[in-house]
Amino acid sequence: MDLLTDLEGAALAEIASRSKATSYAIAQAFSHSPSEYWSGSAGAVYPLVKRLAERGLLEPSPATTGMRARIDYRITPQGRSALEDWLLDARRASGMGFDPLRTRLVHLHLVSPEQRRVFIAEVRALSEDFARTPAFEDQPVRARIHDSWLKARATWLAMLDFVAK
Repeated sequence: MDLLTDLEGAALAEIASRSKATSYAIAQAFSHSPSEYWSGSAGAVYPLVKRLAERGLLEPSPATTGMRARIDYRITPQGRSALEDWLLDARRASGMGFDPLRTRLVHLHLVSPEQRRVFIAEVRALSEDFARTPAFEDQPVRARIHDSWLKARATWLAMLDFVAK
């Protein structure tokens, strides 16, 4: 079986956590994430859920809410197996992942020291603003994970003065 992408794994996890979910519910869950990586756009989520169903990882079930038709998705046994493989893949989970700041830092030598100092100061200020924005208020475990990430990020940002020289 093909390895799940992180977006596919997260979608399966959301559906498994809820027992069943619509594509709309998954898009909404992603849109509430403070990370722009999990944008939850309908253009990304709806085709993604459909592909997971075509691969046999989700089982679609027509349903209605009032007069409105919808499709609920449940995870299949094959989907549960793929989800567990994704969840417990320590090698991929420990990877560096995409970080737009880290990508820029390695190339800051291309601008002046003053531009570097201003950039680092702006990143720190924006990160502090971001840290003050509540996230996952109704989900205590996710909130604690997010807070621990913010603290680690702040510690790292405090160590970047050498880049500005």
